[in-house]
Amino acid sequence: MHGIPLFWRFQIIGWASFAVLSFPLKVVLFESIGYALLITIFRESFGFLLTSVLRIIYHKLGLRTGRPVPLILSILSISFVCSGIDTALALWVENFGGRTTNADPTFGIFCFRALLFTVWSLLFFGIRDLMAARKRLAKLQEAELAARDAEILMLRAQVSPHFLFNAFNTILAELDGRNPEMVPVVRGLSDYFRYSLANHDEIFVTMGQEYDAILSYLTVEKARFRDSLEIDCYLDPNLRNMEVPGVFLQPLVENALKYGHMTSPTPLSLRLHVAVGPDGGAIVEVSNSGKWIEPSAKRSRERTGGQGLSVLRRRLELLYPGNHSLDISHPEGEEKVTVRIRLPSPNQSQSNDAE
Repeated sequence: MHGIPLFWRFQIIGWASFAVLSFPLKVVLFESIGYALLITIFRESFGFLLTSVLRIIYHKLGLRTGRPVPLILSILSISFVCSGIDTALALWVENFGGRTTNADPTFGIFCFRALLFTVWSLLFFGIRDLMAARKRLAKLQEAELAARDAEILMLRAQVSPHFLFNAFNTILAELDGRNPEMVPVVRGLSDYFRYSLANHDEIFVTMGQEYDAILSYLTVEKARFRDSLEIDCYLDPNLRNMEVPGVFLQPLVENALKYGHMTSPTPLSLRLHVAVGPDGGAIVEVSNSGKWIEPSAKRSRERTGGQGLSVLRRRLELLYPGNHSLDISHPEGEEKVTVRIRLPSPNQSQSNDAE
């Protein structure tokens, strides 16, 4: 049975066990072992078929345990319908065979079968959510490993944090009053290193943290390139508390700056906009003036180039399988490259993991 999917293993074992346990009751009702065996085979096989169809129906309806009232109402309604079909066919088989029981337990059997289908449905959603949680944990662990690969593409302090921040504070104190233009640059660099160290082992951070850190990064870049770099950044306030993968904006912005400088006329224009998507998730767009450079050309220009987006794409696939997008556009005739990422809302992400 190891090669059989988990759902079908539960189906086979569950209905086989129920058939064995309910068989003595049918013998008492019909006073015939042979006829009880026939009814057991028919009813439990049909129950197996009905619940297999229920799995498809529940999937199509998109029912979630996070919305208990619609879930319970749907389960009860569907279970009663299934019980009615099941009971009607069982009565037809009994009448066709010319057998009757000593009593008329039709209503009791109907209620019992409705309860059976209800319990099956509750177990289905409970086990599905449990397996989804285990699957999500495995994906997060794998994503954490992928995140460690991304560390080579970002600034990581290799010295004692206390020494680092003491050094920044000393520089700021020396600059104060002497070279005020450099104060925000050093402060931006300090803030970015602080964010990097504080979230070194975090898979998820808030969008606000990620956005503020990238602004610190861009403060340093602006001081470096001055008038040859124009920056336009925006974050919808409603997205500040949304959880996103840590350090996912940095490779986008770094690529835009790095390859934009190779092909863009001066000044290089960089735009970072984060807006709310139609589904309540986030739409992240990073664009730069200049032309698209094919990955092969990137690798020929610099041995380590072209890996940032590949690592990011892999991380997103692990964290949001089948529920996100990463698209790159560079319209012919335009000197503009845009990377667009769609991240699902937290509710959508959880729902996808449950499938």
